Amino acid sequence: MKFALVSAWHVHTHKFMQKALAKDAECLYVWDIEKERGEQFAQQYGGRYEADYQKILQDPCVEAVVIEAPTSMHKELILLAAQSRKHIFSEKPLALTTADCIDIQEAVEKNGVKFVLSLEALAHPVYQNIGSLLKEGVIGDVTSIYFRRSHGAVVHQHLPKYWFDKEQTGGGVTLDLGCHGLTLLPYFAGEPKNITCVMNELYHSGIDEHSSTVIEFESGVIATMHVSMIGTSLDNYLELVGTQGIIQVIGNEYEEQFVFLQSNQRTGYEKKRLLPLEEVREENPYPIERFIDLVDHSLERTIADYDFTVAKRVTRLIECAYASAKTGQTIRYNTPIAK
Repeated sequence: MKFALVSAWHVHTHKFMQKALAKDAECLYVWDIEKERGEQFAQQYGGRYEADYQKILQDPCVEAVVIEAPTSMHKELILLAAQSRKHIFSEKPLALTTADCIDIQEAVEKNGVKFVLSLEALAHPVYQNIGSLLKEGVIGDVTSIYFRRSHGAVVHQHLPKYWFDKEQTGGGVTLDLGCHGLTLLPYFAGEPKNITCVMNELYHSGIDEHSSTVIEFESGVIATMHVSMIGTSLDNYLELVGTQGIIQVIGNEYEEQFVFLQSNQRTGYEKKRLLPLEEVREENPYPIERFIDLVDHSLERTIADYDFTVAKRVTRLIECAYASAKTGQTIRYNTPIAK
């Protein structure tokens, strides 16, 4: 796959580029709103810096674009790429409104290009394994879920200053770290029904710095997501409670994770104990690796779980969370939000 990197704005860009080049994908161009950053990434990863996005899209050698630009620019950049019939890999969230996601979907489908959204959480082997355990009924019917993800970026200032500029990001921690939880919770619990969110800003960063979101699902599951940029180092926790057991995940993807299981359905797990690592640590390809395979080797246009269905759902949940925090009301998932 020959591609153009469309901005190196996102903090995940280095990781994605390393994985792409390891798959023998070739970066032909780098475009960026900041020339110095664009030239730096072009020098590091090959290709050349080009300030004119349209020139890149006009090059027939470019098969795909990797969108790592400010979230507020996603719609414009992706629509232009789709109209130029370039395959599209996009950082999450896809866009800032559900309406914009629908516009993007229509353009992608009209022009017959391939699309993948970067939802790394769904590729994580621990969460994939939990999905399998739930299908097996190991903890019975799921009744509640708690997800927490936090770090100390606001306090310790280890992210770029623009990460706290809502004109570029579109939101704060509920959008940023919240993408992980708002991807995983429906994956485990199904269709959302009602969303209630409380958020706060304590250190005058200009964004929501921590928040708690409660989601009621059509299945009856009640899930809570707490995300924070005013913690310490990166931390991650997931708990699923069912009628026949409990699953707990402690740790994040950059360290050793521990999965605890208590199950009335599995011999030897009547009391909570650690699952063997070999049961939960099978490596899965990252979304960008699957995108490259999709472009190079498949006739399919997208990949289940990384498609527009999930992209629209994540953005819709973000919309609902911010609307709830703003109004102090519970927001119905399927009810349009007043402008």
